Amino acid sequence: MNEEKRARLSEALQWALDTSADPSMASADWLAMDIDERQPSAVALLTDPAVSLSQLRKAKSVYKTMRMVGETSADRRLGARLYAAAIAAALARHGRRISRQSDAALRRAFKALLEDEDIPAALREMAGKALCVLEEMP
Repeated sequence: MNEEKRARLSEALQWALDTSADPSMASADWLAMDIDERQPSAVALLTDPAVSLSQLRKAKSVYKTMRMVGETSADRRLGARLYAAAIAAALARHGRRISRQSDAALRRAFKALLEDEDIPAALREMAGKALCVLEEMP
């Protein structure tokens, strides 16, 4: 096996070891890296102020799919939270709405994200900011 193949295999094995604790998050992280190869995780993608609105739209789409067709209930639950987080990031970071959901539906989703202790604090904080932006929108 040549050095390049060994390096790629080593990277893949290290990624699998790093993410093996939570298979749902591993899937979400892989999707995030597919959207922006510079991002090491879904949380990093959704909380990075440099991530473009276009990338957040892609994140919204892939996490919506995860929400609907995830293999396990944990996958679907995490997909729902990350879907809401992508919408929240667009509101909080870009002041733009990337969803056709009603204000009431967005409030419910952001509040659920904000109150979910299993979700990283950075995403809960994003949901809080998005709630504030949503309240200030005409």
